[in-house]
Amino acid sequence: MSLVGVFFSSLSGLIENPTAGGIPPTTNSTAAAISAQGVPFIGVSFQALAATFFATPVLLLFVYDKNNGVLEYLLSLGMDQRDIFREYLKAALILAALLVTLDVMVDLSVGVIVGTEGTMLEISGLVVVVGLSAVSLGTMLMMSFSSLQKQRVGSNQPLGMAIGTFSILPSYFLPIALPTLAFSVDLILAGVIVVLALLTFSLSSRLISREKFLP
Repeated sequence: MSLVGVFFSSLSGLIENPTAGGIPPTTNSTAAAISAQGVPFIGVSFQALAATFFATPVLLLFVYDKNNGVLEYLLSLGMDQRDIFREYLKAALILAALLVTLDVMVDLSVGVIVGTEGTMLEISGLVVVVGLSAVSLGTMLMMSFSSLQKQRVGSNQPLGMAIGTFSILPSYFLPIALPTLAFSVDLILAGVIVVLALLTFSLSSRLISREKFLP
């Protein structure tokens, strides 16, 4: 999925000169060229989604630890809900950062080869902020849903992951709908996701009682 994102991002090199060959631009070709400017930014959504999937093992570990008394042990050490969430969130972000770093390196290398360093630099920055913010939101929601449920099998966990994944979906079509504002739109989307993740984290100790962490 990351490679698909890199492919879309690399299309910026083909869109830079839509009227190559000396053919004078027409109104339709100019409009098409403007619309095509948003296509490379679709790569951000693919790479961000890949980061969320790459961090999923941390959430599976959270459910396993909850069902086997590890969270109960952490609570006995004096940690509270927010402390526990923060440690698993760190682990998820570390995993996601590994893939995001690789994505950024490939994106910048492609930019140098194709000659679109400026566009690829913008895309790389968006991959970092959108990817890590989406991982943060998805992780918090998955742990919250898993903690709130009564079942011991993690049956509500996919719901949290689905909501975190849906938060990325606007970055699939907004760059096409607003090609000249693609960078700003993705940046605003990342900000919204970060706010939601921070809100979920700040409310974790109030919404989730200690008893919910017990097996």
